[in-house]
Amino acid sequence: MNWSAALTYVAGLSVATERVTELLKRIPYLSNLLSKRRDGTLEDIRVMAVQLLATLIGMVICHSFPTALPNVDQGSGNNVSWAVCLGYGLLASGGSGFWNSALDTFRGVKQKMGS
Repeated sequence: MNWSAALTYVAGLSVATERVTELLKRIPYLSNLLSKRRDGTLEDIRVMAVQLLATLIGMVICHSFPTALPNVDQGSGNNVSWAVCLGYGLLASGGSGFWNSALDTFRGVKQKMGS
């Protein structure tokens, strides 16, 4: 598997997912539910709802562009499984925490391969 291509794909998918999620969070009725911070358990529910929304958006975007996926068995080339898109959707919705970890790992591997 080409890790560089996979990270590039997830980076693009992550940006697209984040933009669409932010757009949907600005819709007047949804804005009150998803953007307004709450206290206690309601805040936990709001955060989980935004994360779930971002995952679903990532899945739909992934499934909409199957030929962009790096090294995935796509069958006819026009379809990709929802399970694969779930994985990519979870990665794309991970936000900066995922990217910091991925970049640290990538740098570490690159340094070990260089020495």
